[in-house]
Amino acid sequence: MTNAIKILGAHGSRAKGFGTSSFYLNATNVIDAGNLLNTLQDSCAEIENIWLTHSHLDHIADIAYILDNYYSKRKKPLNIMGLAPTLNAIKKHFLNDLIWPDFSKIKLHKSDEMCVTYTNIIVGNTYTLSETEYIKAIKTDHTVPSCGYVYTKNKSSIIISADTYSLEEIIKEIDENSSIVAAVVECSFASNMKQLARESKHMTPKILFEELKKLKKDGIKLYINHMKPIFLEKITNEIAQNRGKYEMYILKDEEIINF
Repeated sequence: MTNAIKILGAHGSRAKGFGTSSFYLNATNVIDAGNLLNTLQDSCAEIENIWLTHSHLDHIADIAYILDNYYSKRKKPLNIMGLAPTLNAIKKHFLNDLIWPDFSKIKLHKSDEMCVTYTNIIVGNTYTLSETEYIKAIKTDHTVPSCGYVYTKNKSSIIISADTYSLEEIIKEIDENSSIVAAVVECSFASNMKQLARESKHMTPKILFEELKKLKKDGIKLYINHMKPIFLEKITNEIAQNRGKYEMYILKDEEIINF
């Protein structure tokens, strides 16, 4: 996939045929872990780094099952990358020997390395994935500490907002970073659910379009994800009716975005 990412999970909740947030960057790097097993299957054994946006279950769930299903096939530790509060939440509330085994204490099959390692990332720092690939964390506005990511390959970039109630930092990055040509933004609820959206810090179409008025750069392709499946039709109709000048695409599981 040249200058492309694969959407492994495009939705804000699980249901039959709907996976939660996960993005395939390359054979060893993904953003979030909401729907890895259904889409990658045995290729999950090759994943080395999971770049987490935040600690909510729909973004981390398949971490547990990658480790469980592919323990004997893994040759390298699974490196969980994230903000310090995100990693602390995983350690304390998830991979804690109560909800799921603490794999940072379990050695790989036929190796002295541990199954899981943790790496703290810093908002604003750029990390190298390969000679042509880079990733940078961008602050977002959610109910827990959270970030989005700018993924750059061959000097072209796509930005992924993840869960957020504001696009302020995302829009600032788009306007200031000339390499960004596409953006994945969330829209979880219909516009008549504005109170729930505010309390849970998610977008509705109305909030989304208000935020986009601040965007100065033209020609950005906008991709919508994280819709709750039960509201999918209503949200899709609202976006179609109010999209104005913007090119907008509703994402589905296993779609590929070229950028």
